[in-house]
Amino acid sequence: MSEPKGVNGYLIKQQADGQWCLINFHGESVAGSFATEREAIAVAEVFVDESGHASKKTKR
Repeated sequence: MSEPKGVNGYLIKQQADGQWCLINFHGESVAGSFATEREAIAVAEVFVDESGHASKKTKR
């Protein structure tokens, strides 16, 4: 397995089964499974998590 990569505020992580997924700031899988790392990166570049993207969190 390779080291996770950060793209657009998400980690691209390879799972034990060889598939790839997007992990949010809280460590939750938010998209995937993808057959290749390249597919996961392409999705992460445009992905917007409607429940709250890590880079949009602000203190109130």
